[in-house]
Amino acid sequence: MTDAWHETQQAIRSLRKSGDIRARLTEAYRALVKIRGKDLPGEVRHEHEWLIGWIGVRSNERICADIRDRISAMTPAQLSEAVHRIVALHDALRAYQPAVAPTPQKQAACRAQRAREGQVEFDSSTCVDCTQCRLF
Repeated sequence: MTDAWHETQQAIRSLRKSGDIRARLTEAYRALVKIRGKDLPGEVRHEHEWLIGWIGVRSNERICADIRDRISAMTPAQLSEAVHRIVALHDALRAYQPAVAPTPQKQAACRAQRAREGQVEFDSSTCVDCTQCRLF
């Protein structure tokens, strides 16, 4: 499940970037196709299947083209649903991860992100297991 967790984190990082949602979602899907369904807990396999079930066994070049074509054809509602399911998959897998105290590097990243978002002073007690820290 460690590989699934890392690939899901990569997908979330891709979605957090700025730019066109289709480009970010394409990048997120490239991480998600590396996850095998058997590496996921049973309660989240349906999310993964919904996201990548249409991708068959093909060469890497063909998979990338399929992802790009599929996302280009998605409606705004489908794009939103895909993003929602990626976040749900990430949140479900987070429950299986051990709690870790943030390192100084993670706290600095969290502090910088909060400053960009216009949030108040950094409080390390709120940074124990926040998503921002878990992504670094």
